[in-house]
Amino acid sequence: MTELIEEKQLDNIATWMIPIKETNFPSILKGVFFMDGNPLPDTCITMYNLEWNMQSRTLVLPTFAPLQWTFHNSIAGWILLRLIQWFKVTYKIQFEDETLQQAQITPVLLGIPISKLVVSSTMSQDKNSLNGDIWHRNNVWFGGLSRAGEYTLRKVVDKDGRYTPAFNDMLTRVKNECLVIAPYSN
Repeated sequence: MTELIEEKQLDNIATWMIPIKETNFPSILKGVFFMDGNPLPDTCITMYNLEWNMQSRTLVLPTFAPLQWTFHNSIAGWILLRLIQWFKVTYKIQFEDETLQQAQITPVLLGIPISKLVVSSTMSQDKNSLNGDIWHRNNVWFGGLSRAGEYTLRKVVDKDGRYTPAFNDMLTRVKNECLVIAPYSN
């Protein structure tokens, strides 16, 4: 594991969690999202720089990729970040249809998809958010024994790199310092 870990600030996230390559990604999924209510020590994600499969309406989100995910600058954040790296945690996100309103999320650890019998995760666009600013992340564990780990994704930086109204709300609820996996150096 040679990836470097960097400390960053969330108050300027639009300057560093940015697209670094052109993709055919749907604009509704572009931007930076705050995981509002997430019980784990991670805060923001982006789906920038990922390849979008238009035929299957699928993308693969590697949580261990550079500048893809932010973690709390805490012992718990460091532990989660290292576990994600070691287990190469990835999410396969497959949308039901071309409206991109509802998706099934399959966690993948060490290249092995986790069965829906263990956890069935979904992502649904809020009905009052037609531009993709709000998504609900739901989990059903072991056929309904628990719904732990649910939260709301709120877009805090839009596809044009501008802060949304949810940005300032996020800053009032989380610590500004975060950890990220650094971009690869040449």
